[in-house]
Amino acid sequence: MDIKPLVRREVVSLSAYEPEDYDGVRIKLDAMENPYPLPEGLRAGLAGALAEVSLNRYPDPEAMRLKGVLSEYLGVGAENLVLGNGSDELIGMIIQAFGGSPGIISYPTPTFSMYGIVARSMGQEVMELPLTADFQINFDGWLRLFSVRRPKVIFISYPNNPTGNLFDPDRIRRLIEGCFSIVVVDEAYFSFSGESFIDKINELPNLAVLRTLSKIGMAGLRLGVMAAGRDIVREVNKVRLPYNINALSQAAAEYLLKNRAAVSEQVSKITAERERMYEILSGMDGIAAWPSKTNFILFRVRGAGKIHKELKARGILVRNMDSPGPMKDCLRVTIGTPPENEDFLANLKELLLEK
Repeated sequence: MDIKPLVRREVVSLSAYEPEDYDGVRIKLDAMENPYPLPEGLRAGLAGALAEVSLNRYPDPEAMRLKGVLSEYLGVGAENLVLGNGSDELIGMIIQAFGGSPGIISYPTPTFSMYGIVARSMGQEVMELPLTADFQINFDGWLRLFSVRRPKVIFISYPNNPTGNLFDPDRIRRLIEGCFSIVVVDEAYFSFSGESFIDKINELPNLAVLRTLSKIGMAGLRLGVMAAGRDIVREVNKVRLPYNINALSQAAAEYLLKNRAAVSEQVSKITAERERMYEILSGMDGIAAWPSKTNFILFRVRGAGKIHKELKARGILVRNMDSPGPMKDCLRVTIGTPPENEDFLANLKELLLEK
């Protein structure tokens, strides 16, 4: 039996997410992960916390203990939080709750690919709006367009992935106030930027803020957080699947957030390394690097695809962003440990000299 006629047309046109092959990779700088393992003391305490989990029971469907810890960590009420299996699941919940038949989902480009992937898979019309040459949003143009074509949901990555920059916060606020849409400010890299809209969620009724624990050292837990006013929380909870945060992730996140001093120290190291890496890359002949408020740096190098391939052959994996348009000849490197970064820079310099 040929099942293709049964597949939704929106899904037929999609491609499955295929992570890069890590075989032979010794330095992994492609996925915006924290490069530092948990300190030994935290590992032992975490093992004890996980040993107490009753795996024969369903997890707390509301994750109330974890929400209490997150409430203190984020500075918002537990009643303002919805948890997801990573931010990806929350993106899907928001579109499911507020999208149309079809609805319009809008976001700037280039940006996080999952906004478009999830929207298209749900049969939504996608309205991509290109950033300016210096990777900024044309806010006036957006507001004019949104007065004619009203998107149901607007996603703004803040700072933006893959460009690493922050958009003007005053103009983002004006956009939130001036449009009739749910505006999702995705703050996945907040720990490296220090800039946030989370204190505005009860002031701006159409604002939702996304956070994640993935970038600060807990990527394996797959825990995303949405903070929003109670009206948005109520609607998103209607489409949230029961028990979507497993018991082990709840216990691990609760323990690590209560003992987060070591994680905060690692974030400080990564931020310092980012500034050092940017200075070095900016000073290299043949490299154009952009300042970053994240844990990665976007840079342009002629023949980026070949450079990416040759770095991988040497066991160093960065993200190949090279594609027609604003990402032409661009690579994105995650900030690793100092030895990893030195290894990457040395090999990049060698490859540039060979060109």
